[in-house]
Amino acid sequence: MKFLNEILDFFKNLTIENAIDIGIGLAIIVIFKIISSPLAYIIVKMFKFKVKDKNKIKNNGFYKPLKTFFIVLGIYIGFMVLKLPSDIFSIITKAFRICVILLITRGFSNLFDSNSESFAKLREKINFNGNDTTINFFSKVAKVLIYIIAGFILITELGYDLGGLATGLGISSVVIALAAQDIAKSFLAGISIISDKPFEIGDFITVGDLSGTVEDITFRTTRIRNAENQVIVFPNSILTDNNIINSSRRDSRRFYLILTLELDTPLEKVSELTENIKLALTTHPQIINESVKVFFQTISANGIDLSIDFKTSVLEYVDYLKFKEEINYTLLDMVNKANIALAYPSQSIYLKKD
Repeated sequence: MKFLNEILDFFKNLTIENAIDIGIGLAIIVIFKIISSPLAYIIVKMFKFKVKDKNKIKNNGFYKPLKTFFIVLGIYIGFMVLKLPSDIFSIITKAFRICVILLITRGFSNLFDSNSESFAKLREKINFNGNDTTINFFSKVAKVLIYIIAGFILITELGYDLGGLATGLGISSVVIALAAQDIAKSFLAGISIISDKPFEIGDFITVGDLSGTVEDITFRTTRIRNAENQVIVFPNSILTDNNIINSSRRDSRRFYLILTLELDTPLEKVSELTENIKLALTTHPQIINESVKVFFQTISANGIDLSIDFKTSVLEYVDYLKFKEEINYTLLDMVNKANIALAYPSQSIYLKKD
């Protein structure tokens, strides 16, 4: 409140000299706004002098933070011109220092973007050849560490003693430690997922009754999108404590069908149909020949059951549905051409006459 009152007093006692200072301050801010982009470009170019592409310079992680820094610097210098009271200017100086810390943090964070050129060069230097999932994970871990360090620096900048703060927490620190156990457990589980690679981004997995495509893996959670286009967020600790079915890792899909013929179908027709189905399936280019199994399985209450079991190389879900449709059409066509009727569940009811 005192800060606001001092600012109001400054503008109430405004003189011609102060008005000129305000004009000069605004001019400085405008000038720095205009030259912010060229200055940021020049500084990045000094470290990337071999790069000729302007877009690559502007896509550098420090370009935008530097551009914002010069705008903030212009505002700070503009306030310096105003000759504000020392206590007001000290607050402005502290705000300026905090902005600089945040901009530097943002710049280093940008350097660790998974798709940044600097991060790619770092991976080359340390001979890191992980997949996209691993790269994204360690990119996020690096960013979190950068922001944690920045947070400690900001706390110190605001005048708090980290040692005294930790001591002053007392019993609360125990509560925080207990609450952090789940976070730590999920973090370690995330490392386990990255190292063991039970699944990767883009894989279709099933956990319990839930299934979907993996969209993102962070140091604490994993996000999947189900068939209803809903996003499901799993703590990594839950994933490592449960069985995971990764449907994307299979090299084939299974097709299984029971074809029930009427009970009065001649046995020679049953045998002939069985052989014809075997021949059709073993000659199909998308069916693994050695996996084809067609047998007269059993005589059920409804009729003669033929079991049709094989594996196909068609893996994508939509393609597999089309493939199943094709096979079903083929089977029905063969049954019709053989003049064989399919059985259906039936029940006979006998009425007793009095």
